[in-house]
Amino acid sequence: MSTGIDIGKYSTKIVELSLTKGEIAVKKIGTLNTFEDINKFDLEKISKSQLEACIQDLSKNMSINPRKVKNAISSISGTLVDIRQISTLDMPDEELSVSLELEAKKHIPLDGTDAIIDYHHLGSNDTEIDKINILLVSTTKNIVKDHANIIKNSGFRVETFDTDPIAIANMYKYNYGLTSEGSDVILNIGNSSTTLIVWGQNFPFFTRNIEISGNHFTNEIMRELGVDYQTAENLKSEKGVNVFMEDKNTEENLETEDSSESNFGISVEKRTCFNELCEDIKRTLRFYMKNNNQAFFNNFYITGGSAEILGINEFIASALNVNVVTFNPFQKISNDTQIDNPNQYTTVLGLALRGLDIE
Repeated sequence: MSTGIDIGKYSTKIVELSLTKGEIAVKKIGTLNTFEDINKFDLEKISKSQLEACIQDLSKNMSINPRKVKNAISSISGTLVDIRQISTLDMPDEELSVSLELEAKKHIPLDGTDAIIDYHHLGSNDTEIDKINILLVSTTKNIVKDHANIIKNSGFRVETFDTDPIAIANMYKYNYGLTSEGSDVILNIGNSSTTLIVWGQNFPFFTRNIEISGNHFTNEIMRELGVDYQTAENLKSEKGVNVFMEDKNTEENLETEDSSESNFGISVEKRTCFNELCEDIKRTLRFYMKNNNQAFFNNFYITGGSAEILGINEFIASALNVNVVTFNPFQKISNDTQIDNPNQYTTVLGLALRGLDIE
């Protein structure tokens, strides 16, 4: 049995997975919003005590006793962790650790505490025979300590900390496998941020957090339409990417007025936060291709809590001229529980997956 805990600012997710004769199955799964009154939701005002209380309440709702959970894995947000694939000289692990710590200090935020690193051997470098490829994950002692305190105060005993991009990447690899030609792109569109991952069997692992996601969409709706958070959430759910479109009847009336004076019109597409997201994705992928000039992209897998927004797949496909597929986190995982939005569980399933003894 393995338990994953995904502490989100909008909601917390917990899942228990079992492994029996090579088959992975969901034993318990659930989610709980951080704020009971969604109109009070504010990313800048979420306290650690609120997150701890949310984990405790969700555990109680799911009949989970945190003290009895032996194999729990939680996730540190990708915004607080640096993840990059690097090439380095092949050397003994002790020397490698020192070298990688120096490398990590170039990229992590300096908060006065030591660097905390983890790394995974990806194999020999294809172009330089004396080098190896390493996936380096780094953060700081303060960040790990803060996260550990939240978990401890929630009643759980967690010895393994993961991070969102790695959990998502593990789910992608488990469900779909690494593409042998080119790369695939995974877009985890959450509430606080969007995690972009590029990965292929013969191309480097790359990830970046984009600060445009579900909460950004909702705030934009609030500003444009003058509504509260709950109403904006409802409109986002009902209308999806078309939420900013002007009333069709009004447009038709404007088109018929003075039609005798003009035989042509100018149509200007309204730029929205959805366009902003696509532009940021495009800039990120240009950067990736600049550093990997033979790279090309096969499928764009869309996941995360905001993957259910109506029309988001089609919008991204059209804006970027790519093939978009909805990620299925339960493709190889058995689940008998009715779930409204499966993609909000991609990260937490990836966390629980790490705790199982699978190849």
